[in-house]
Amino acid sequence: MTTNRTLKAPPFLLALVLAWVVAVSPFSPAAAQSAAELLEQGIYTEQTVGDLNAAIEIYSRIVENDEANRAHVAQAQLRLGMCLLKKGSAAESRVAFDKLIRQFPDQEELVIQAREGLAAAQPGLPLRPAPWRDGELLVYRMSLPTGKEIGKLYLSAESKVVDGTDAWLLEMRRFVFNAADNYGVNRMLVEAATQRPISTVFRHGVLGNAEATYGPERVVITGAATEARMESPPNLFDNDQGMHLMRMLPLEVGYEVKLNFLPAWTAQIVEVGLKVKKADTCQVPAGDFECLQVNLDLGQSTQRIWFSTDSDHYPVKMKAEGIVIELAEILQTQPGTAVPFGLDDFGFSGTLPNGWLGHDLRPPGRADRALVRLLDPLAEAISGVELNRCPRRGCPSLKENAEGELAGAKKRFQDYQLREGSLTARTIDGRQGISFVGDYQRNGAAWVQYRFYTFVEEVRLEFIFRTPAENFSKLLPVFDGIIESIRAE
Repeated sequence: MTTNRTLKAPPFLLALVLAWVVAVSPFSPAAAQSAAELLEQGIYTEQTVGDLNAAIEIYSRIVENDEANRAHVAQAQLRLGMCLLKKGSAAESRVAFDKLIRQFPDQEELVIQAREGLAAAQPGLPLRPAPWRDGELLVYRMSLPTGKEIGKLYLSAESKVVDGTDAWLLEMRRFVFNAADNYGVNRMLVEAATQRPISTVFRHGVLGNAEATYGPERVVITGAATEARMESPPNLFDNDQGMHLMRMLPLEVGYEVKLNFLPAWTAQIVEVGLKVKKADTCQVPAGDFECLQVNLDLGQSTQRIWFSTDSDHYPVKMKAEGIVIELAEILQTQPGTAVPFGLDDFGFSGTLPNGWLGHDLRPPGRADRALVRLLDPLAEAISGVELNRCPRRGCPSLKENAEGELAGAKKRFQDYQLREGSLTARTIDGRQGISFVGDYQRNGAAWVQYRFYTFVEEVRLEFIFRTPAENFSKLLPVFDGIIESIRAE
């Protein structure tokens, strides 16, 4: 649990004594004073005289002096924030403390004090330590009330250090099966101790793209349907960090709190009332859990989330808007390393770059065909691997296969054109293959399709990558790396 300490001002002297002290103070204004002398005068004025306004003016002169000693500026910056906090100007003090933390990370002792001041200026929630481990990946099954599975949701956490501050990179990915566009990712940087958001990058094929930068006073939203600069209320968090955040709350039956969440793509803050209703038992694909049912009041609707009561506090189940989300797998990844994936019954395996995910979309009861959807970290491409067992009459030649697929692409995609010189025979891991690149229009924008085919015995492997034209050059080496990682066992 994070403990917030309130910074208290020293007792004030009587007004008459104040006037006398100022009159006889050895720190009367001089024509030119060094930063060290001004700092000494500011501390005297703040602590002995008790004139916060005068001290603020002195500290401001120091921090605005580009030629002042760096250590003196950092001390003045800290004391400026403390004076503003004592005056009750919490928002201004947060700006001062945040500036010290960002611009003077080498002044370690002062940074520690600035963090304490920042916590006092914006009291946070009473949070438990993060229960997740570095590299944790939770996989959820999304289904209709009938039980039909319609998609996957992924939650992950990776430790980071941002400007000398311990932080977490939290991710939420959504993937709905019935449409290639219905896939999105939100990557959120948050302070480890307070969960205060630092920044978020939101990408979604249907909802659009947006980015948010969280400052001590306001949030700046860009790229959304409505770009905005808005004041930051207390207890403001990114919408998609909610599942992680609530794992750190001191949940027990009867616990209540109000939180503010910001979905970056809407640029509108939503107040949510949280209340722990009751203890419950949850049976989900990942196992059986003792849980607490948490109700989220969004004003016009209510959502329910069940958290496990063990030390991991997993979000086990959620019901919202006619969708049931259940914990299916608890995985542990190694941040910074390649991600293995494969289809054992087809005898193939490969690796994906760090941050990518592979999801098996194999149709039920189809032993002759499989489809693995590949999800990249920033939702920049629509990618997949298809495997098909050849019919009894045998597999077509690589050239026949490519020509057939090319003809199909010209029918499916608007203004599809084979890129000149791109139809190329290749050898991957000793196997003959063929690839081509096509340009086309999609929703009024230029897109590129990259395809590669190979045969291994009686199985055809087909790699399909589609991305906006501006991403293709950057992603092509990544696509080729995935293709070249495939091995037949």
